[in-house]
Formats: sequence, C-alpha cells, structure tokens
Amino acid sequence: MVAKESLRKIARMEQFIQTKKERLAVLRNMSSSISSPRFDDMPRNPNKGKSRLEETILKYIDLENEIKADEEKLEHEKLIILETIGKIEEPEYQTILISRYFKHQTWDEIANCLFYTKRWLYSLHGRALEKLDEKLMEF
Repeated sequence: MVAKESLRKIARMEQFIQTKKERLAVLRNMSSSISSPRFDDMPRNPNKGKSRLEETILKYIDLENEIKADEEKLEHEKLIILETIGKIEEPEYQTILISRYFKHQTWDEIANCLFYTKRWLYSLHGRALEKLDEKLMEF
C-alpha cells in the first residue's frame, strides 16, 4: 500500500524532527551553562583551536539548519498527501484520514466525533486507505 507507506513516512519524519528539536534543546542548555574550569597541571597549547562553547554553538546552528530543511521536506510531503486526500469524493474518508494522520486523534476520538462504532470506523478507514492508494497511483 502506497498510501499507508506515505502516511508512515510522514509520521517518521515528524518523530525525527521532534528528536532533533530535543537535541537542540540540550545543545541550547549546554551553550548557556558555564563549564567549570579545569585545574590540572598539564601545559596546554593556547592555539589549540575552538573552545567547547564555540563547538557547541556551531553544532547548535548546524542542527537548527538541518531541522529547517527537514521541516520544509515534511511540509512538502504533507501538502502532496493532503491534496490527494482532497481528491477523494467521500467526505467521511477525508475526515477519517485527516483526523487520524494529521490531527493525531485516537480511534475513540474519531469514532465519537463521527458517531460511529470503532469497528465501523476501522472498516471505513480501510476503504479510505484504498481510495487514497488509487488517487496516489493517479498522481
């Protein structure tokens, strides 16, 4: 199923971006904290290179740029899927797919919203994925 794979790809991309944002928060904390001085009696090269703070800030900037690029890719993928979902004639199918994969609602929440049983919702979801598959093949 192309549809299910595409939707999973979007979910993985979202998780990956979230993980990078968590790493970014750690780097932000590291760059704002003061590291303790080192009291050892070993001589040091004054022209050793970058300081740890400078390295941390550079990593922060690089990661921030990676996140922006990943978010642009994610938005592009989401737009393609949303446009394809919009081509499905049945509004119920559109609602189910958008609620589940873009609003991240649980099956119970979607069932309550549409006044369906979960069993019927699963059936409609399967049909919606089949329709989305057809539309993606046309795309």
